[in-house]
Amino acid sequence: MSARNVTWALLSAATLLAGCAVDPRVRMKSLQDENRELTQQVQAADQAVQASAAYLAELQSPAKANGAFSLYFSADSLEKMATQMVPYRMPGRDFNSKLQGEIVVERVTDFQFLSRNRLRCRAHMRGEKIKYTGSVPSFAKGQVKEFEQAVTKGAVADMEVQLTLDGARVLARAEATEIRLKAKRDSSAESRLQDEMNKKALRLPLVFDMTIQGSTAVPRRLLVTGNHVVVTYAP
Repeated sequence: MSARNVTWALLSAATLLAGCAVDPRVRMKSLQDENRELTQQVQAADQAVQASAAYLAELQSPAKANGAFSLYFSADSLEKMATQMVPYRMPGRDFNSKLQGEIVVERVTDFQFLSRNRLRCRAHMRGEKIKYTGSVPSFAKGQVKEFEQAVTKGAVADMEVQLTLDGARVLARAEATEIRLKAKRDSSAESRLQDEMNKKALRLPLVFDMTIQGSTAVPRRLLVTGNHVVVTYAP
């Protein structure tokens, strides 16, 4: 057998052994998380289809609204609303258990409306007093220092957000689809930061109370169109 074939055989064996060595509990937890995420996506898609049908029926026959009314949120209005939520501070440990300091979201911009009650936006972030406290081999300390400095100088995260109506609340489940460091691009560091952000910092949805002060009307439907997020209220 050639040296090249021996090398590939060893790599294949190592990969197989690594796969067999995965703790069944870890694998089960991963499958449960995946199943929960898929269930949420299916429920959100069903809600979007039902909302679209009801919204179209009301547009075609206003009398069917029975006193219902809708609030429309454009991309500009969402960006203005986001300014009231920032700066939004997250502990560094929400990204990595060994990361001290804070990640600060300073702006949320570039809202775009997608299908199935989703939208896209961009979060502008920076770090404060960022320091990695885990053990690092001497040859990698320089890289860790560069990473700390890069996070401190800031990053931009492209996000996809799934909106669902839960009673009088809107649940916004966000996922970072890409993160770019502003100071020095590092695909490996950006990928790790994105992965940790999705697993920890964005694990739970943001919750928005949609009740209208002084009104008995309650939200009954949420729909994302090509130009707006539409929340319909019933008396």
